[in-house]
Amino acid sequence: MFVYDFPLSQKARKYLKFENIFNRLDLTLDDQSESGVINLIRSVIDYIDLVDGSGALKIDILKDLDKIEKRLQDFSQDADADKDFINELVAQIKKSYQVLENFTRQRTILRDDPILSLIKPRFMTPCGVNCFDTPLFTFWMSLPYEEKKESINVWLNEIDAVRIPISTILYIGRLCSEFKVKTAKNGFLQESSESCDLIEIKYPKQVRAFPIVSGFQSSLNVRFLPYIKGTAVGDIEFEIAYINVSL
Repeated sequence: MFVYDFPLSQKARKYLKFENIFNRLDLTLDDQSESGVINLIRSVIDYIDLVDGSGALKIDILKDLDKIEKRLQDFSQDADADKDFINELVAQIKKSYQVLENFTRQRTILRDDPILSLIKPRFMTPCGVNCFDTPLFTFWMSLPYEEKKESINVWLNEIDAVRIPISTILYIGRLCSEFKVKTAKNGFLQESSESCDLIEIKYPKQVRAFPIVSGFQSSLNVRFLPYIKGTAVGDIEFEIAYINVSL
């Protein structure tokens, strides 16, 4: 299935950007090639820049964790509720609170890291990363991967201060949402949207079209455009979920 997320609030847009960075980090984590390590560093730098542009990030996360924890407590009062599973989710919330305490500290650690501070401005210059402009980085890249991994582990450990709570918030938000089957007639659907932070669309990969989402107040439009321009789209059956990141 092809999965497409679209944010309907600024907070969800920010969370999805962070999730994209976390996913890219996971993909490059075990890639020991030079390009793999550089791609990992690029993701770490994207994280630093995104954090620097999110002054109220920690406050937003704490508010969402508080709301989710309260809702989970309400769910646990239901006689038919899976108490063990709810307790697992509450434990994830507790862990998120704990790691988030390191958020202010980790921003300084990453910003002052000698490798990251050296390489960050070089990404703005064509072929800015080279042996004569970045000798420290070139030397660091020549070290055994196990030694480079020590620096990488420090970066990832600091990023966990945000990765764990945001991943938990998005996971529980998606878990509590329900997919509904819809049909886009000739590739287009318009309907009244539910109050939510983001929508998630999924449909079979054999459908050679991609969704464009737009909305105004309570109206939501989903239009599927053909991957190959000019080809017919036809009716497309897909699933859609309305997701609130703080329940």
